[in-house]
Amino acid sequence: MRVSPPALTLLCLCGLVLFRWLLPGLAFEFPGQTLISIILVVIGVAIAMIAIRRFYEVDTTVMPDEMDRSSALVTSGIFGISRNPMYLGMAAVITGVGIGLGTWVTLAVLGLFVFWITEKQIKPEERALVKIFGSEFEDYKRKVRRWI
Repeated sequence: MRVSPPALTLLCLCGLVLFRWLLPGLAFEFPGQTLISIILVVIGVAIAMIAIRRFYEVDTTVMPDEMDRSSALVTSGIFGISRNPMYLGMAAVITGVGIGLGTWVTLAVLGLFVFWITEKQIKPEERALVKIFGSEFEDYKRKVRRWI
């Protein structure tokens, strides 16, 4: 089953809201919770937007379903920290919203998101990038971690 990463992120966010409503007993609160939540969401969006901008700067595809149209391997900037900053940004948004809602279910939802994105998006993308960029991608893969 193919679900776009933004759609999966939205599903996870909706799931967090639903679980918070259905399982209020699994809620938590702590001082600074809202601030931490906002910071994580802002950082997540910023990471994703910086990565998307970098793709546009080198004129390569941002769409994961169009990997065969990749014209450049982006390895600098934020891509020197994470091979998948867009997905990392989405995970940060999910974490921030979950903390803001104060639901322990965030841990499970985030775990499922990371697993799904890794297995259904990242690994197929990596196979495609090896075919397109060969040893250049293999070298990059050895130097920079998949997530962080």
